[in-house]
Amino acid sequence: MTIDLALEYIPRRMKELGYTDYAIRFRHLVLQPKLRMKLNGENELFVLIEPMEDISVRSETGIFDLAEFNVNEYQYEHQGTIKIRNYGMRVAHLRFIQVIPKL
Repeated sequence: MTIDLALEYIPRRMKELGYTDYAIRFRHLVLQPKLRMKLNGENELFVLIEPMEDISVRSETGIFDLAEFNVNEYQYEHQGTIKIRNYGMRVAHLRFIQVIPKL
């Protein structure tokens, strides 16, 4: 998903979720080789931008992992606990737009 498409998608999606006021934060993660990490996305929305090979993103709402062939659909939108893994032998970059509802 491109940044432009994500910025067009986010207002509609947040309205669907019942939020009218929210903050947007651009997250650029630098993932060391073989790194595993978790992000806490409870009550937030993470939209994956420019996904890469050798990276796995799994959450309560879906999976994006180009190496996973048993998946019918890859998800760009993630919520809840987000598990990220760099399968590769090189440093990788992963970009999200984090949407934080103002309660």
